[in-house]
Amino acid sequence: MSSIPNNRPTVQSNHQIESYLSARSKPTSEKEEIERHHQEDDRVSADCEKSFSEEQIEHVPEGTGSPSKALFMLLKVFVGTGVIFLPGSFVSGGLIFSICLMVFVACLCLVAFQLLVKVQRLMGGSYGDLAYALYGPWLRYCVQFFLCLSQMGFVASYLIFISENIGLAVQTLSNCYSPFEAKYYIWMVIAIVIPVTWTRKIVRLSWFAIIADVFILFGLICVLYFCSAQIAHNGPGPNIKNINPNDFALMIGTAVFSFEGVGMVVPIVEGMKEPEKFPRVLNIGMVIVAVIFILIGTIGYVAYGENTQASVVANLPRQPLSVTVQLLYAIAMILTCPCMLYPALTIIERGIYGPNRSGRTSLKYKWGKNFVRSMIAIVCAAVSFGVGADSLNKFVALVGSVACMPLCFIFPGMFHYKVANNRWKKTGDVILTIWGIGIMIYTLYVNINSWVHPAPSAPAPECIPVQQ
Repeated sequence: MSSIPNNRPTVQSNHQIESYLSARSKPTSEKEEIERHHQEDDRVSADCEKSFSEEQIEHVPEGTGSPSKALFMLLKVFVGTGVIFLPGSFVSGGLIFSICLMVFVACLCLVAFQLLVKVQRLMGGSYGDLAYALYGPWLRYCVQFFLCLSQMGFVASYLIFISENIGLAVQTLSNCYSPFEAKYYIWMVIAIVIPVTWTRKIVRLSWFAIIADVFILFGLICVLYFCSAQIAHNGPGPNIKNINPNDFALMIGTAVFSFEGVGMVVPIVEGMKEPEKFPRVLNIGMVIVAVIFILIGTIGYVAYGENTQASVVANLPRQPLSVTVQLLYAIAMILTCPCMLYPALTIIERGIYGPNRSGRTSLKYKWGKNFVRSMIAIVCAAVSFGVGADSLNKFVALVGSVACMPLCFIFPGMFHYKVANNRWKKTGDVILTIWGIGIMIYTLYVNINSWVHPAPSAPAPECIPVQQ
């Protein structure tokens, strides 16, 4: 094992790791007895953690996935709805700084994900299982907390985006008449989302995910088309900065937010037939993802300059195709919301009711769980309603800073430190963990300051009736 100073707490930690690893190599019956002994007091948390591994519908069956399918899954979980917020975040960071930052964050995420994969291949199990085996139940609870916080934060930001898109489409199609503010559409959307969250088996939402993926892909292609046309006809947008000295830290949180698929790295590894090939797949996938992110962020910011909205879709010209993109993107996010909420729904529900109180045997438990799931969705809607479209970019950065930093950097560094076999690797793990904590605190401070002392926001796009 690793060369760690010989003191009592460390010896106990190493003994736990050695016991866990030795259990994996023993006969099945003995292994099950040992695992049951270690996990019986934390069974609820273990069940909750499995739900996150099932977040994606088209997951790879355990031990059967090829490298090509693993690459497809990796691209699918990372290139999602969050990418549409990048052009607006380039306004906060500036063009050159944002590009360099995206490259840096992608490289750092790659290092952290590779460390996470190494630990997973050594220890086995899900993200929460690793936390439990290496540090005990307290860290599993921390992991679950940040998983819930990040997923609910994603959904809250999506609801703001959805309401804004629906509002713009209604305004354009009704000759600039709007019956009420766009943020009130959040409650109409959540009324659709809540019944879907009552679904117990996420596999039943598979068609939702497929349709959402198609709409997102179509929307990204149209965004590239409209931004390219804007640059070709009108040149670069106004007041493009290489670096924004006032708000550049907000871009850090958004950059981390964009890598929202970190929780699916471990399940993808578990699904591979040859998991030893995943590090190479991860390298290729992260390069492709970084290129897509930088491309969308750069072309959107260059096209509209300082007038780029928090969601670049709001900048598109008022044409039938652009209105279609706005509506389809809104529909894609509505379909995505229940899938994104599913891990949080299951973790919180089972934390309250436990694994043995089934709605199949009692209507009381069934509707009690439905109430809990509904309240989680309503909390997300209430946060969205309070934040509003004007603060969407700051809210996205806040979610990235608070909820995503630990999952991307802090926990992988902590995990690998426990199993590293030399001082230099441990030093790197400590640096990664401390950097994650430090940058989370710094970006949180900057983000709070941006709410207290808000900078002038980009002017809202002028309402123009749809052009035939």
